[in-house]
Amino acid sequence: MKKIIVLVLLVCSLIVFGCSQNSNDSVTTSNDMANSNPDNSNVNTHSPNIQGEKIIMGILPLRNPTDMLDRFGPTEAYLKDKTGLDITLKFYPTEGELGGYTQVVKEITSGEIGLAYLAPVTIVQAHGVNKNVIPFICAQNSGSPTYQGDLVVLASSEYENLEDLEGKKVTGTSKSSTSGNLFPSALLMDKGIDKETYFDGGMQYLGSHDKAVEAVLAGTMDAAFINEATFNKYNSEGQLRSIWKHDSVAEFPFVVNTDVINEETLAIINDALLVMHETNLEGIQAVNSNYDKWVSISWDDYAAAKKACDSVHGDILYDLDNWR
Repeated sequence: MKKIIVLVLLVCSLIVFGCSQNSNDSVTTSNDMANSNPDNSNVNTHSPNIQGEKIIMGILPLRNPTDMLDRFGPTEAYLKDKTGLDITLKFYPTEGELGGYTQVVKEITSGEIGLAYLAPVTIVQAHGVNKNVIPFICAQNSGSPTYQGDLVVLASSEYENLEDLEGKKVTGTSKSSTSGNLFPSALLMDKGIDKETYFDGGMQYLGSHDKAVEAVLAGTMDAAFINEATFNKYNSEGQLRSIWKHDSVAEFPFVVNTDVINEETLAIINDALLVMHETNLEGIQAVNSNYDKWVSISWDDYAAAKKACDSVHGDILYDLDNWR
């Protein structure tokens, strides 16, 4: 009887352990994901956060959490070492039509997190909900603080333009995405095209840029609207082709909720990022190999994105509970 009880307890403990593990695509922090490498000897843990508490930076789920940690882990480590602040990254899932985009926006606007890395649409959304959420740093991309997005197809396909895709399977990324929905929607509106009827099954949203382009490569989608960084990542062997690019837009910004992060703390973080390229360019280029450095940016730089958002999405964009 004792053997049976021991066996039952052992099985139960294994079940609990298994259920407690983070999936590859769930909400988690960099601390959770770093448990397998506990050596933090290079991080300055002696200087306390000016506010005396952990600073959480939410990272927009452009890709799955593991990929986003690979991209932003070096910046997190640099900031901890350079500033002595207890900064921890937070990652989000990519499932559904919105992915984890809206969750990041809800957390930065409510003050649950103090910093975030957003996209043009999501900073417009966040600032519209809470005027104290403002952009302060973005990347310089090959000499310019802007980027573009692409409509991509297989290089071997017959498609040459948007008109060739009528009745075909086309996907975006998230409904809160700039390259994966906002500018494509503006393009379709300008041409008088209803995205719900023009494409086979209507415009799809797979939740992330990686998922969208992987669907094209797998043949389950004929085309995808994605950002240029994802296009470059997956086109190293020339298997993809871009048949449309949207106009340049201000790069993805680091943003702050000034209700949470005080002026002195923000100045320390801002100053550290602005000189990161001098000693840790490889950390910046882990985010995007075309990034040269971090540069200052302001809310005014997203005026074009704000105008497009209001035209395409309207007031519903700022209603986070009903935004779909």
